[in-house]
Amino acid sequence: IDYYDMKRENAQYLKFYSLKKQNKSLYFKMATVVSRDPNELFYGFTLDKGKNEGINVNDPVITENGLIGRVYSVTANSCKVKSILSPDFKMGVFNTATLDSGVISGKKSLADDNLTAMMYISSQNKMNVDDIVVTSGLGGMCPKGMAVGKVKEIKQDDYDSSFYAVIEPFDDVRNIIDVFVVTGFSGKGDIVTDALS
Repeated sequence: IDYYDMKRENAQYLKFYSLKKQNKSLYFKMATVVSRDPNELFYGFTLDKGKNEGINVNDPVITENGLIGRVYSVTANSCKVKSILSPDFKMGVFNTATLDSGVISGKKSLADDNLTAMMYISSQNKMNVDDIVVTSGLGGMCPKGMAVGKVKEIKQDDYDSSFYAVIEPFDDVRNIIDVFVVTGFSGKGDIVTDALS
């Protein structure tokens, strides 16, 4: 058991150094998922790091492949994460190929398939399947250019006729174990917590 724990930890360190090499302005804390609430419909989770490790509310949570959530509650030694599959998750994004912009926010109909949505896109958008979506950096909550996922399809909302893109994250958020919490980056700003909770 110790051998496999050490092997997994070493693999996580390698991912950490690879990420740090690519993003020198970012500061991370490695963390592990310690619990999931079975009543949580959008696959949020609890991590084994908290205030004592410098983690704060609204810190982005990522893997080596991209964004998967943000911290919404912190204690001394743990924190709770809202995943990008949740409708309560909100973050500005844009399409790297077409520059169409929108907001990542989950939908109940998509979460069980590990899919989220890019909301508020223009009806004249030029987005295509497999385009890459990244964070915009607006508001200072997350670094600009962090990978979120790829476009799976463009749909029209049944309720208000607005357009949105179905986005497939680069990781299976439902089964993630090891993550990184971004505790600092160039351009990090103050966020009004109540508006994002």
